Amino acid sequence: MVEQGSSKKKTPGARRANGEGSIYPLKGTRKWQVAVYQMNSKNEWKRVRRTFNTKREAEAFLAQHLVNQGMGSASFFENPKMTLGQFLDKWVDGLSKEPETLRSYKTAINNWIKPQLGNMLISSVKPRTIEEHYKYLYPRYSNSVLHITHCVMSGAFKEAYRFGEIPHNVMQKVKKLSKPTQQRTSIPEDDVERILVEASKDPYTAARLEMGMLKVLRPSEVMGLRWADVDWSKRTITCSWQLQEQVGNGLVFKPRKTKDSIVLDLSEDQLLILQVHRLAQETAKVFWKHKDEGLMFPNSIGGRKGPKADTRDWKKLCKQAGVTTHYVRYQMKHTGVTNMLTHGVDDRTTATLSGHRDPVVTLKHYARPTSSSVRKALEAQDSLRPTKERIEELDELRAQTKALQSITDQNAFDLVNTFLDRIATAEVIAVN
Repeated sequence: MVEQGSSKKKTPGARRANGEGSIYPLKGTRKWQVAVYQMNSKNEWKRVRRTFNTKREAEAFLAQHLVNQGMGSASFFENPKMTLGQFLDKWVDGLSKEPETLRSYKTAINNWIKPQLGNMLISSVKPRTIEEHYKYLYPRYSNSVLHITHCVMSGAFKEAYRFGEIPHNVMQKVKKLSKPTQQRTSIPEDDVERILVEASKDPYTAARLEMGMLKVLRPSEVMGLRWADVDWSKRTITCSWQLQEQVGNGLVFKPRKTKDSIVLDLSEDQLLILQVHRLAQETAKVFWKHKDEGLMFPNSIGGRKGPKADTRDWKKLCKQAGVTTHYVRYQMKHTGVTNMLTHGVDDRTTATLSGHRDPVVTLKHYARPTSSSVRKALEAQDSLRPTKERIEELDELRAQTKALQSITDQNAFDLVNTFLDRIATAEVIAVN
């Protein structure tokens, strides 16, 4: 008999400890529900629930939740009612990137993701959903659109998973879709010669090609050069900045792509080309309407020169040089890199002068065979093949060897027969 005021003895392990969650049958159904506390991105504990068809499924989920909780991962979506569009907007608004990078990300979100997937709940996005969207974009847009779209989706889901805002990163199972692209090549030697000859007629243009093609600087880096960057006594030029066009801010100076400075040695001829250009620029300053910023390559009125104006001048130069093939400005850099490699400059030096930390980047994206290097390769291939005279010499030698072998074989055969005859004669004598 139990005394009044006492309670029934509880079975050990019947009740879970605080923080371990709970499992209970859902009233009026045969389903089971799991209730746990999960910390959100604001470091606030929030009670969340999930329903399962069987108790075994509920127990398995709760066990996995405890594992995830110990590893700092999430088992639930922090906001399951958030749409993919809202999710991506939240991600991009919290980034600390260059303005141009943010602009390209927002363009991808607004133009190539939201129109088709923007209203889908983040909790319902599956790997197949993303890959089917890539297939939709594939015939309609360029490879760069596919690339930036994949970068946005991967970056957003990776960060949300890392912060515990989503239980899994669907992008880990998504296969990136890419179109075959034609890589930029170096300008053929004949066209390079025509372009350089035409450029030599104008000090500004000659210096511009010297920095972009022979010193292999990027177009934006060339436009960011100042006269103060030249050390005339040491015969060097330091490149630390690039001139970039930003929406709403115009042309602004930014650090180089690699965020470091590069010091380039100048030859006597290069120093002379820059000096002639500087003298010509001093004369042209009377027509300038902008404040002198010490730019090495300003526009016609002394201001900062943008990519459109530089492209226009490049096209004009190619036309005046009689070059009919269309080349872009960036091919000057490819041409300069290929020129150094084909003239025996080692990979590490070429990569350093090109502004690449890894020579693999230089060899993979910039090094291209020239007509002269192809001729050398063909000569090397032909040199491996024996000449007609050598073939005749080898045939004659082979015939002599075969004849000698035939004589040797016949002599050996005769010797064996003689030896056998002698043995037979000896055996007959022994019998008699």
